[in-house]
Amino acid sequence: MQFREAANSSGKEVEIIYVPSDRQAADVVKRTSSMNMLSVPIGEEADAMKRKYKIWAGAESLKLGMGRRSGVPALVVLSGSGDEVAFLAAESKGAKALGDWPLDDSGLW
Repeated sequence: MQFREAANSSGKEVEIIYVPSDRQAADVVKRTSSMNMLSVPIGEEADAMKRKYKIWAGAESLKLGMGRRSGVPALVVLSGSGDEVAFLAAESKGAKALGDWPLDDSGLW
């Protein structure tokens, strides 16, 4: 991923963790391995993360509710301690959302 490469080359390492909405574990493995990402397991752990950050696919609204702030994809930037420091609206902006996460000393690092 170009963004990860740019972050790492600027000396600011980034780890991307995929929270799946896939229906089958094999699909998660295929997606995460192709993009060299970590993943949260399908099921209760993924659903807990979705509820915490209020991001899930529209098809999951029956199970997770209507109170989401975004559909998928979306990016939540967390600090090393797990606190949310930024939300990137990838559902509406696509890859351009990464431009909202500057690779400088603006406070998001």
